[in-house]
Amino acid sequence: MSAEVVQAVAVTPDGRPGVRPPRLVAHRGAPRVRRENTLPAVAVAEALGADAIEVDVRRTADGVAVLLHDETLGRMWGDARRIADVSWCDVARLGNGLDRIPRLDAVLERLDGCRSTLLVDLTSAADALVAANAVAAFAGAVSVAWCGAPEAMVAVRSVLPEADVWLAWESLEPPTPADLDELAPATLNLDVAFLTPATVRAAHDLGLQVSVWTVDDVEPAIWAARLGVDSITTNDVGPVRAALEAAERDGWPDAVREPTEAEVASRARALAHRIAHEVIAFTREHPVGSVTTKAHVADLVTDVDRLVEQHVRGRVRAVFPTHGFTGEEYGAAPGDKHRWYLDPVDGTTNLANGIPWTSMSLCLTRSGHPVVGVVADPWRGEVLEARRGRGATIRDRQLRLDDTPRPLAGAVVGTELDGHLPWPGFGTFLDALAARSCTLRVLGSGTLTIAQVAAGRGIGGCVSAFDPVDHGAAVLLVHEAGGVVMTADGPVDGFPPVGVPFLVAHPGAADELHAVWVDALRG
Repeated sequence: MSAEVVQAVAVTPDGRPGVRPPRLVAHRGAPRVRRENTLPAVAVAEALGADAIEVDVRRTADGVAVLLHDETLGRMWGDARRIADVSWCDVARLGNGLDRIPRLDAVLERLDGCRSTLLVDLTSAADALVAANAVAAFAGAVSVAWCGAPEAMVAVRSVLPEADVWLAWESLEPPTPADLDELAPATLNLDVAFLTPATVRAAHDLGLQVSVWTVDDVEPAIWAARLGVDSITTNDVGPVRAALEAAERDGWPDAVREPTEAEVASRARALAHRIAHEVIAFTREHPVGSVTTKAHVADLVTDVDRLVEQHVRGRVRAVFPTHGFTGEEYGAAPGDKHRWYLDPVDGTTNLANGIPWTSMSLCLTRSGHPVVGVVADPWRGEVLEARRGRGATIRDRQLRLDDTPRPLAGAVVGTELDGHLPWPGFGTFLDALAARSCTLRVLGSGTLTIAQVAAGRGIGGCVSAFDPVDHGAAVLLVHEAGGVVMTADGPVDGFPPVGVPFLVAHPGAADELHAVWVDALRG
């Protein structure tokens, strides 16, 4: 059992972990059995014994609270209109039989007298007011709880002052008493991507229950239970319940055996490959909404950065729940000897300004050594991937740089600014390359600058400071493609030291390019 789990669970008198199985929340009813957010889906979830049934509620044009997750009717009902622009009479005609969009009051009537709590998920204050008024007008006996956007929860409280609120939590930092002041929640509701032992302990110390979503696989469900969560939201109530009951019956045993490092690497590469293609599709299709700043006005972050990171964290957690994770936007989560590093959008300034030259970098390490890395280029639709000792590929083509001497004349070298500023020696480096008829390019994504060298595009690339979040995957790609990775002191195997300038190069040009670069650094 890992140290993070030992700290989070009690121990029974006979020395076994004392874990209380968490309650199960049926996500949108039973979407693997019946269409999500419909009366049949709610009925199946109740029949499966779900402790709570989560549904999404929006309002129609004439102010009727109905069950629907999306802003539009397109994905589920084949109608491109926004639900808020369609009257209830028109909404009621969609679908067939019982597979229709139900009113919230119809769901309340269906659950009247049942043991399952109805958990209403809301995204806007306007929807929340309509939903809260529908619940307030219902005279039956249904336990109702509320989750969703903070402004929606404030609106619910304005109608139902004693409402059972589940506070959405999108941070690796544990909650503090100040975080609870406005809504006085009973439950902390967090994406599995943000689940940590520290957050569970802090929430319990504050008198909060902890709920985690959305967990459909056995391994992360058992891991979450052993951390002490109080409820798990899932699309698969039956299998998850069976797995938890079996774990309880067997005394919450450790895994039958630890996977070998080869097994971890193989699973990690397959997962990283799938994630890369998911991120390519999302980044291309999701328009940039909000753009804010971090350290200074030139240090940008968009909603795409945050959404991609949250998605990737959740995907990794579902397969490797005990691994550590460090991301550009949400920071570091604890874990075992394995750690993932993610930059969801390397080149955010390009993205925010509509320039199609960005990338995602995802790298798995074991005890600080790179194991698997992928670089996803959304705009070229390319995934460059590498596994330690197994080479690097792009579009299933093996990448291999030979050691044939390569002149700098007529070649291209890539670099990046230090933030928005030139790094010390930048001008000298530019002049020295120009004197050799070699062109220097600054394109705006350090990950792609380094990864392109592995793909044979350009003779070399340099960055002012190594960070595994930004450059881990690309450095592994260069190593596995047969390129050379160097600091000022010479070649390195594995990662350069964090914060140190580094250079990657085609092996046939490495010595000359390194000498030019070091001279520039040393002024």
